[in-house]
Amino acid sequence: MEDKKQILDQLVDRVNTKIASDEKYRNKLNSVSRSFLVTFDGSDSYNFKLENGSVSPVVPGEIDADISVNVNSDVFQKIMSKEIDAFSAYFEKKIQVKAKLMDKLLLTELLK
Repeated sequence: MEDKKQILDQLVDRVNTKIASDEKYRNKLNSVSRSFLVTFDGSDSYNFKLENGSVSPVVPGEIDADISVNVNSDVFQKIMSKEIDAFSAYFEKKIQVKAKLMDKLLLTELLK
């Protein structure tokens, strides 16, 4: 099992790379400003922000975030490796998300 922070770092790198290389994607996210809190296995928490068209580095600790995710680290690894779809994981209650509907859709887009 990879380090939990490394898994999130991969997500941030993937999103930032896509923002840099895909103009349509960049335009879609350019005006979005959201904070994220990801808690693995109910204990290890990390946060990052999407603002000004990029995702900030992942830092440990809890914040009062716009989008809060609680997930088993193995499930998140499978989402990142595309073994399971984030949308399916959500409906199977393998990932819990506290956010407004539009923010949940944004999260699904980021996890693609």
